[in-house]
Parts: sequence; structure tokens; C-alpha cells
Amino acid sequence: MKRKRLNRDTLDTALLFTPGFVVYLGFMILPIILCVYYSFFDWDGIMPTMHFVGLDNFVNAIRDRDFLNSLRVTAFFTIPGTIIVNALGILFAILVNRKGAMTNFYRSVFFFPLLISAVAIGFIWKSLLSYDGIINTMLAKIGVQAIDFIGSPKLAPWSMLFINIWHDTGFVTVLYLAGLQAIPTDLYDSARIDGASGGQQFIRITFPWLAPAFTACVVFLFTGYMRMFDLVMVMTSGGPAGATQTVAYQVIFVGFTRNMLSYGSSLAIYMLVLISIVSVTLTYYLRKREEKLIM
Repeated sequence: MKRKRLNRDTLDTALLFTPGFVVYLGFMILPIILCVYYSFFDWDGIMPTMHFVGLDNFVNAIRDRDFLNSLRVTAFFTIPGTIIVNALGILFAILVNRKGAMTNFYRSVFFFPLLISAVAIGFIWKSLLSYDGIINTMLAKIGVQAIDFIGSPKLAPWSMLFINIWHDTGFVTVLYLAGLQAIPTDLYDSARIDGASGGQQFIRITFPWLAPAFTACVVFLFTGYMRMFDLVMVMTSGGPAGATQTVAYQVIFVGFTRNMLSYGSSLAIYMLVLISIVSVTLTYYLRKREEKLIM
């Protein structure tokens, strides 16, 4: 009877597991395998024949100025974005964690941008920041000359970085807020009795106890910004003059717009390897840091 029950549980588990596994296999694992396969050929994605070229696509990618520029642009969005969003998230979480009449309202305001899709946000900010948009119209009324926020190669990357920070700060704030509420209040009471200042309490208690949330936020933001595509596609299409052309956008542009599917696959492999190395390294280092801070 016990064996029949065990078999029944195994069958139920398999039935629940199979649909998700099939979807994951079909939309994640299989595309990666095909991407690796296509990267060794010269194929436009249309012609029935493919020519084997070995590692030529990978070698050409290293020499490709557009690809190297996309790496630089991606680094510009990723590194400052991760640092600034985490700093603001910790700051706002500490402020919102205090009890007050407007606390719940502030929490909702911070989290609200995350409820809007990146595509919708792109269209909203494009209408706000365009040369004849709402912001420039308001500036004109007070005598300020119109600013080309998304049409200037110098200003466009900074505008995109600002939008990323605006969009993601709320999510990080919520994670840090959850981490703050898990800190035992006895630690702060003991620190006050010992005469510790607010800064000392933050360094010795708050920041170490936020280590798990810090790890999650850093890895999530870093890998997310390295895969940035939808906002770029909607707002600037990689322009002007490649100033906002990220690696993810470059992969799609080369593979499907220029019909160089094999070469685009090789760029995607570079992107996959780079993100994997960075995410594993960050996770390993930050986990070690958690152990040292909490012990």
C-alpha cells in the first residue's frame, strides 16, 4: 500500500513538473543549443543552405567596432546603474521604514513604476523627453531653450540611465525594506545603550544584516542591465549614432534586421558567456561577503 502511495506521489509530481520543464526546454535550452550551432556557420536565416566557417564569426566580432561600442554602452548602463540604484534603494528603504502617517503611501509610490512594462515606460518617457515633448514645451514657457534629451549622442545615454534608475529604484527599495524589517530591534537598543551613533549603527548593524538583500539586488540589476533591450528599442533604436546601442540590441539588429543570423548568434554567445561569468563571480563573492559580515 505504501509503495502504491509512493508511485502515486511520484506520478503527480511528474505531471506537475512536466509542463514547466517542456516550456523551459523549448524556450530556453533549445534556443541556446541552436544559437551555438548556427554561430559556426554563415547563414542569413532565409537561404536553405549554410556554409561552415568555424570560429570566423567569433573572431570577426572581436574586430567589430559596433560590437565593441555596444559593450562600452552596456557597461555605461550597467555599472553606474547598479551602484546608484542600490545606494538610493538603501536610502529610501531606511526613510520609508520609519513609522508615519504617509509611510504606506510612500511605499506605493516607490513601487508603482515597477508595475508598468518597460515598453510602456519607453513610450511614456519618449513623449516626455522628445524635442517637441511635454518637458521641452514646459521649458519653452519659462524661456528655456529646448533640450534634445534623446536625440543628442551625449544626452541620450544619460537620459536612458535616468529612466532605468527611476524604474528600478522602487523594486530595490522594497527588497531592502524587507531586509530592514527582519533585523532584530534588540541590536539597535543595545547599540544605543553603548552610545553608538546613527552612522555606527548603520555600519555595524544595518548594512551587514542587509547583505542577503544586497546580493540579490546587485546580481539582479547587473544581469538585467546587461540584457537591456526593450527600452532601447522603443526610445532610440540604438541611436543616435550608436550612443545607446547595447549588446542585446546589437544581437537583434544584426541577426534579424541585417539578416546575419549566424553572426548575430555568435554575438549572443559572447553575451551569454559574459553574463554567466559576471553573475557567477558576483554571486560567489557576495555570498562570501555575507558569511563574513553576519558571523
